[in-house]
Amino acid sequence: MKTEREKETQTNNSWRKKGFLSTGDQAAKGNYGLLDLIQALRWTSENIGFFGGDPLRITVFGSGAGGSCVNLLTLSHYSEGNRWSNSTKGLFQRAIAQSGTALSSWAVSFQPAKYARMLATKVGCNVSDTVELVECLQKKPYRELVDQDIQPARYHIAFGPVIDGDVIPDDPQILMEQGEFLNYDIMLGVNQGEGLKFVENIVDSEDGISASDFDFAVSNFVDNLYGYPEGKDILRETIKFMYTDWADRHNPETRRKTLLALFTDHQWVAPAVATADLHSNFGSPTYFYAFYHHCQTDQVPAWADAAHGDEVPYVLGIPMIGPTELFPCNFSKNDIMLSAVVMTYWTNFAKTGDPNQPVPQDTKFIHTKPNRFEEPLQHYTTKRTSGDMTGISDVALSVRLPMISPTHKKRK
Repeated sequence: MKTEREKETQTNNSWRKKGFLSTGDQAAKGNYGLLDLIQALRWTSENIGFFGGDPLRITVFGSGAGGSCVNLLTLSHYSEGNRWSNSTKGLFQRAIAQSGTALSSWAVSFQPAKYARMLATKVGCNVSDTVELVECLQKKPYRELVDQDIQPARYHIAFGPVIDGDVIPDDPQILMEQGEFLNYDIMLGVNQGEGLKFVENIVDSEDGISASDFDFAVSNFVDNLYGYPEGKDILRETIKFMYTDWADRHNPETRRKTLLALFTDHQWVAPAVATADLHSNFGSPTYFYAFYHHCQTDQVPAWADAAHGDEVPYVLGIPMIGPTELFPCNFSKNDIMLSAVVMTYWTNFAKTGDPNQPVPQDTKFIHTKPNRFEEPLQHYTTKRTSGDMTGISDVALSVRLPMISPTHKKRK
């Protein structure tokens, strides 16, 4: 994404066992992947000036697990210390979290020692002593380790960032409530149909979901996320009630849509809205977007909305170069136009901390309509003003695209 002399440095965050294995003690504290990112940002901060960049205008962004890591970086004191300035904004000044925050159920591993022992057992290491366990794993071939299938509890992660009292000093929600990330400009958002992977295998041959499959999916959802037996029955019935379209409750396709909304809301929307709310409560610049479009491809069902990761090719400008192995899409001219607009939002934010400036979007050829994320955000969203991109709406070029909305005014 290099437009108008914007310079981008990329770091590859390999979400693998070697980056986030932790024994939960001093033998392997964990968070090595985050420390790698911090070191890359430190190098960038110290050297970007030699490439014509500005060390006081560094933006870090990521999608999914990368988005949650971006959010975690804003909560870590390791991100402080920009030697170019006495600024408290540290190694970077702005952050974009796409479809993932530190409040997502899969952002942090809360049982790292359990999964470290599972991995050690699979490759024949002693699990009774954590120091010996780590030394044994260090002697194993890399491929032997990454090839092991370690399955976490559903909706959680086996190997990921951990609360170590150092890199991540406390529970992310507690840190956010304390305003630990208030020095950063933040933009975050979600896609309309993030939860596709949880639904597509339940859908029947007619693209619907039966009443029994709907009930089972909700029960399984509750059983996997809530460990206490008390109140589970009430919770199941409440979720079923809230995610049933009572005007069309016998329609299997409607059940598919509402079940997709359930997974999207819990795993992505609620954590993102809560994060935006907590950040904006401290008067910090916060912007929220909703993304609705996906490219044309045979790899997803025709009924799918914009699923997890579908915004990525548009952020990176892939439609402008054509299909790739990672994004085998049939990109249209509208996709190219959409990508240009999305990249402008992102680069605007990197330049100024405001996705709407300095290059305003010409919306004369775009129609707008409300989206379902507007209501939960309305209580802390600033009033819409004409002529800029301050409404939380879905925008379309005949395809749909996000509008960027500030959730709080910038501090003076």
